[in-house]
Formats: sequence, structure tokens, C-alpha cells
Amino acid sequence: MSRLAPIHPKDLDEAQLEYYRSICSRPTFKGIADDTPLVGPFLAWQRSVEYGQRMNANSRYLRYDGLLKSRLVELATIVVCRIWNADFAFNSHARGAVREGVSKKVVEAIRYGKRPVFEKADEEIVYDFSFQLTENKSVEDAAYNAAVDLLGEAALVELVGLCGHYVTACMTINAFQIPLRPGDEPLTH
Repeated sequence: MSRLAPIHPKDLDEAQLEYYRSICSRPTFKGIADDTPLVGPFLAWQRSVEYGQRMNANSRYLRYDGLLKSRLVELATIVVCRIWNADFAFNSHARGAVREGVSKKVVEAIRYGKRPVFEKADEEIVYDFSFQLTENKSVEDAAYNAAVDLLGEAALVELVGLCGHYVTACMTINAFQIPLRPGDEPLTH
């Protein structure tokens, strides 16, 4: 059970309502009923609107306007979410990873804490870099060199930022015990 109660949109103040609308305008929120309370880390971040807006702007840039391919964004995201055992975020982004072209076999291996067998070299490079950075808090030279050769320095800076962004999202989900969506599969810990 969440440590934070959902806030119905009719109970939001003006600043929270503006934040709510900005989150609901994201492509991944299309089709959600207008009166649905926010979920995931947004449930927490709407309580600190300025912070939430800044996190939203960072996320929007990295996911939609940045230098990384969407497929690699979603792959790196599920790597971070799995390491942090953030069920809500992992499930949300696992769907996105498959939609963007990451194979279901790769996603399921990550779900179960296994190193995937990759068919795409760029995915293996991004996996290794993201995994090492998040799990070890450092990156071996071989993984760094492969990532900078693949992505270039600017996109690699964004990959580091993406990993950090999702560490923050996962910490939020875990600290406030934000529950899974109905029907989502919990991660094994």
C-alpha cells in the first residue's frame, strides 16, 4: 500500500492542477480518463510542484528530444528500474521497451535479473554501461570506450543523465511504496 494517498484532480490546487495537466499531456498518458489521479513517481512529485515540473522537463527532454534513440532510452531505463527493484517503473518502461523494438526476450531476462543475450550490438553496449554505472557506481574502461564509440560524448552524457533521472524516480517509488498498476507483474527481489 502506498504511503501517499492519490489526490483526485478536483482536489488539486492551481499549481498541482497545472502539473497534473502537463503529466497527462505526455504521449504515454494518452487515453487516461480526465479525472484519474496520478500514479507512479508523479503521485509523489505533485506534492512538490516546482520539483515535479523540473523532473518532468528533464524526462521529456531525455525521452523525446534528446540524442538517444527511444529504444535505447527504454532499455537503459528498465536496467536502472530492475536494479532498484522499482516494480511500477519497470513494468511501465518494459512495455515501452517492447514498443520501441527491444525484444521481449531481452526485457524478460532483465525482469528476472539475468544478463540478456543480445541480437543488437548497440543494446548490449547501452546495457553494459547502464548496468555498471547503476550497480557498481562506476564503469569499466571497456564499457566506457564502447559506449563513447557508439554514442559520442554528448549522447553519453545524456545516457548518464537518463540513468540518474531514473534512479531518482525509482527511489521515489520505493520510498513512498507506490504500488503496481492492476495486472502488472511484481519483480522478484
